[in-house]
Amino acid sequence: NVIGKEAANNYKNDVENLAIFINDTWEFAPSWNLNAGVRYDDHSQAGSETTMSAGLNKKFDDNSHAYVNWGQVFRAPTTDDLYYNNVHWGNYGDLNLKPETGETWSIGYNTVINNNTGIGINYFESDLEDAINWLYDEKTYGYRAANVAKQEKKGMELSINHKVNDNLDLTASYTYIKVNFDEDRNIVNFKKKAKEYSSCNQKAVFYSSLANPTSRFLNG
Repeated sequence: NVIGKEAANNYKNDVENLAIFINDTWEFAPSWNLNAGVRYDDHSQAGSETTMSAGLNKKFDDNSHAYVNWGQVFRAPTTDDLYYNNVHWGNYGDLNLKPETGETWSIGYNTVINNNTGIGINYFESDLEDAINWLYDEKTYGYRAANVAKQEKKGMELSINHKVNDNLDLTASYTYIKVNFDEDRNIVNFKKKAKEYSSCNQKAVFYSSLANPTSRFLNG
């Protein structure tokens, strides 16, 4: 039983979510394993939903493996999405928001070049119905949370981990994401009318840590 509370200076509300899930892994061949799960959510505002997920992993040797993952999505609105109410700036949540639903999948490959360096590449896609977005409201000159008809997201990530010594690990990663929104034609009063628009986001990250640089690539 999970109870979530997000506090803001202009509202105080609670939401509750009961989640029950079962997950198991089967090794059906020396180098293959399948992970599958089912989850039930009962959200105090968004209702209830059962979702499933599955992942297939192929191990090539002790240092490399490939994987394919698929899952269904049920994402309830946050308390900001539901309750936010800032009269001064004209920003409002919406109690009538629907939960985001859809599917996501990814395919990737991880390998360890040597004891000190690991490389991973991952491609992912997601399709969401009733995706939640904050849109400009011409009446209030602020923003209001709303469900858009559909959101399509595609992207890839490349990462490299290298162990410099026993006390220092270096990680560099590059992520590219493209998001398409198809806005609901029933939404009115918003500056962004019913049309398809897209946005791209590219991010490069370089950081150091004390983690084992090869563990994430071996365990995927």
